[in-house]
Amino acid sequence: MQFTPQQLTGGPKYNHKTRIGNWSEDLELEEIKLKDYLKKKETGSLIVTAKQQQLESCLKQDELSSSGDGLLHFGMKAMLVNHQSKGALSVNPYDVVTKSHTAYMVTTSPIGSPCLRNVFLIERADPGDGFEDDVLHYGQNLRIKLCPFSEIKTDAFLHSEMVTGLAAAKFSRHQEVTALTVPSGETLWQALYPDTNARAGAPLVMRHVQTGSFLASDEIPYHNIFGVEFEVHCFHYFSLGKSQNLVGEMKGEITGDYALRKHGLPNIWSFLTDDSGMVGDQTAKPEADA
Repeated sequence: MQFTPQQLTGGPKYNHKTRIGNWSEDLELEEIKLKDYLKKKETGSLIVTAKQQQLESCLKQDELSSSGDGLLHFGMKAMLVNHQSKGALSVNPYDVVTKSHTAYMVTTSPIGSPCLRNVFLIERADPGDGFEDDVLHYGQNLRIKLCPFSEIKTDAFLHSEMVTGLAAAKFSRHQEVTALTVPSGETLWQALYPDTNARAGAPLVMRHVQTGSFLASDEIPYHNIFGVEFEVHCFHYFSLGKSQNLVGEMKGEITGDYALRKHGLPNIWSFLTDDSGMVGDQTAKPEADA
């Protein structure tokens, strides 16, 4: 579109209401813009409307399971909350990660009401694992499953893999954690704590079976359509001290295979159910066999 000398010298002072220059073309352009806006508004393709629809599809309220005996059972729906970031494990269906199968980015978001993106199903990995009941035991293999919603059309499982040049957490560069749409050996986890049965709301650490690393979330900002959330990765935040460990090894009471260093808060998680709250910020005790 060509501009007349009057428009070039007058700038915003002149428009199509002033019948000089290309006033007819300006008037036609304004009508085209209005028609285009009304069409996008009717079809819901406006950027603001599209984002609102995305948020509504992800933040629909979901229900948590109740734990009458205070223990976690397979098949229960729960939220997994981190003690460091104070956020609930959440999946972003609009942040796709390149893997062998479709995967989605995982973060921790501020704890709110349970919704489709932060409620997970505790699934038994192997029915023949030697445990007769349906209670989740520490050291027992499990999968953390997310039911389909929004852009996620099939079940997705919490997944991690070894750090490579193509697979690493976006900011910390630790072991990347995603939600993979296919169950595999890389979607197996264990809840660890020196006890027998996993309790709802109790602090625990989530160990990735294949790599031996631990699920973690630190206050590393991660911006997405939901606002500012925090990165999730796998890394062992062990304390630096090993008090009395060498003395115990010298006496033959323990060996070097024992995991005796405490986990830091980024490694501490709690499963929240409908009738359980999160126990205070406690650093996990040394691991022991169940």
